Amino acid sequence: MKRVMNIRCCGLVATIAVAVLTANVCLGAEAKPGEKTPENKAAAPAGPTYVLSCPQDDSLLTRPQTSDDRQDLHRQLDQRSRAIIRIVNRAKVNSSLFVEVSGLRLFVESAKCQAFFNSLPSDSETGITLPWLVRELLGRRYAETGIEPETIPVNGSVAKELDNDGMVLLKAGEFERSGHYVTSQSAKLGERKGDRYNVKVPAIYVDKYKVTNAEYCRFLNAGNPGYWNSTSWNQAITRNEGGGFNVTTGHEKLPVVGVNFYQASGYAKWAGKRLPTEAEWEFAAGGEKGRTYPWGNEAPDETRGHFVGKEYAAVDAFPAGATPDGIFDMAGNAAEWCADFYDDSYYETAPEDGLLKNPTGPKEGLAKWQYRRMFKGFYRATDTTEFLQSTKRHARSPLLISAIGFRCVKPGCT
Repeated sequence: MKRVMNIRCCGLVATIAVAVLTANVCLGAEAKPGEKTPENKAAAPAGPTYVLSCPQDDSLLTRPQTSDDRQDLHRQLDQRSRAIIRIVNRAKVNSSLFVEVSGLRLFVESAKCQAFFNSLPSDSETGITLPWLVRELLGRRYAETGIEPETIPVNGSVAKELDNDGMVLLKAGEFERSGHYVTSQSAKLGERKGDRYNVKVPAIYVDKYKVTNAEYCRFLNAGNPGYWNSTSWNQAITRNEGGGFNVTTGHEKLPVVGVNFYQASGYAKWAGKRLPTEAEWEFAAGGEKGRTYPWGNEAPDETRGHFVGKEYAAVDAFPAGATPDGIFDMAGNAAEWCADFYDDSYYETAPEDGLLKNPTGPKEGLAKWQYRRMFKGFYRATDTTEFLQSTKRHARSPLLISAIGFRCVKPGCT
């Protein structure tokens, strides 16, 4: 609106009209508090969904014993997952019977089962817990079927309060896909080659820092306790006797990790934001000229980020590792979820006109990749710096609980 005030009166009406139209487009591009958008609209009660059944055999209540025979271990996990997690039509589910954990609403077949699953311990090394059930058993069912689990409705919104604070505006632009990059489905690197072409990305606001333990804890305490899970990957957030959540002193500014894709998405909705697409993330990290690393083309060293050790560092600890736009920590410290499904060949073929506009990845998950989701910005790399490159592509199950955190984006107006 400042631009409008500097225009001469003869063009004032037309300028105001353009400004209002632009503002409406920008407001319509992000969720308003309490408003349903195509992304968060409640799903119609139809189609397949998961339902938990009470185990009929006590052996199903224990975790499989660690074994050198991986096939036997997988067989035991499959046995448990298929016995406990059924797939039924959503229309036949009693919507009032469910348990909530790890950002997910899992329906149960009876009130008895609901009481049973709610009574499971929050932590155990030998028995089934709800977080373990989600990570190990539901994860296997998801990898087989690709059925998206139902998420817990997010309570409240801090979108107006946060506005664009703590975010960096990136103007719309293009970057080049070089036709050569590395990828991984595990700790091993693979080399991929394809066409060279440009990718166009719209203007976006990007979080300057990864989401911290303190920020995620605030989300939990704002009426979203079902988005917490006890995990060995992050002991910084704990539940107190009153049912609220606390962050261990000294860990407030460390990146939240041990959150799955759905937990990260839930926080983003609460903040009035969303997860970035892979293209948006790569544009923020590599820029129009395609920097090898977020800070530039110089090799990583101890001043650029937290690349070694088991602990994490404050999200603002390494200014020398920030991008030229001032976005911190896009390599090291913790990996970051993206919105896209994964396909190894998605970016290998150039469009007919040589310009791919605002790509969002495959429209749905792919069975051959077990319906995995993208993440970027590998968290550790001591001697294999390719893991830290801006173009590096990673993918894991969206139910994975590991050293993956996230940052958020929202549409920008330029």
